[in-house]
This record gives sequence, structure tokens and C-alpha cells, in this order.
Amino acid sequence: MSPDVLRAIVARPPQELPLPEGFVDAAVLLPVWEGQLLFTIRSAHLPHHAAQISFPGGRFNEGESAEEAALREALEEVGLEPERVQVLGCLNPTLSPFGYRVFPLLGWIAQEPHLIPNPKEVDALLWVPIEELLIAPAYTEERALPPGKPFSHIGEGLSGTKGRLVRMVWHYLWRGYDIWGVTGNIVHDFLERLRQLRS
Repeated sequence: MSPDVLRAIVARPPQELPLPEGFVDAAVLLPVWEGQLLFTIRSAHLPHHAAQISFPGGRFNEGESAEEAALREALEEVGLEPERVQVLGCLNPTLSPFGYRVFPLLGWIAQEPHLIPNPKEVDALLWVPIEELLIAPAYTEERALPPGKPFSHIGEGLSGTKGRLVRMVWHYLWRGYDIWGVTGNIVHDFLERLRQLRS
């Protein structure tokens, strides 16, 4: 997949998403090399999202931009050197039920990267062909939000059912893996933009 196609995917400006009270900013990188997206399988001993599939990323350090945070986290988690990544733009930001406003940045890698996962954070790496994600079985589900965060004013993607506040979560099933949650929702945004380009 060429960088021109990837640029077109993020040519449309991302949706505005105000920072809810009590939330902090985070960023993830969607690295693309030879038509494949890089995912990590998070370490099983992490306090949040243990053993789940995610993109490299994490919360901002003080004074960082989304791009700086995503590139720093990718270096720390998988050894991806920032100079090897051309950041092309941002997909729609989204909210994590654990209190993060997440900015997904699309990055193109021209040459094969030599990655070294950080064993404290990452158990394994997955290079997933984008064409396979486009035809992977996918579905949505409603998931109740955890207590303790003020979600009621967030808006899109949330609804109230029987006294519970729930959000819609995408799942993409690929070769026995379930790519879901915030990561699944970001994948859905990416794939829908690509489908619109091709239609």
C-alpha cells in the first residue's frame, strides 16, 4: 500500500473530541509497512488490557504533542526508531473507558524495521495484512462502562440501557485473534476510510 493511499485515508480532518473532565491524553501509532499494520500483544502482567491486542502507544508526557507521544511510545515498546516513520496524519480520536482521549496516528515505514519488543510491556508483535482485515469477520457489541468516570456527557457511541451507560465496541477476528475495544474501533475507522476511497 503506497504512502499516497495512506495519505488519502487521513486527508479528511479528524472529528473534534473535547477532553472530558478527569481524562488525560494518549496517542497510538498505526505503523504500516508493505501493506501490513503493526499490532502488539500486550504483556499478560500489565494492570490494564493485559494480553490484549493494541497499537504501540501511551499517554502524553508533559508538553508532548500527539505525534511525539506516539513515536516515543513506539520506540519504548517495540524499538521502532522515530526516524524510520513518516507520520501521515490522524484518524478520529476516541475515548477509552479507562479515562484516556486517544489520538491514532497513521505512520508509513519505507524500509523493513528491525523491532525489539520490550518484554515489560509487549509479549509479541503481529504484522496484519490490511487486505485480510478488510475481509475479516467483524461485529459490534455493547459494553457497559466501568464506574468512576464521568461518561454521561461524552456523546457519540454511547447510550443508556436499563440504567447502565454502554458503548459500542468493534471486534475484528483475524487468524484466531480478536482485535477489539479501542483498538477495534480505531481499526474500524481506518478500514471504513479505506473502503470509501475504493468505492
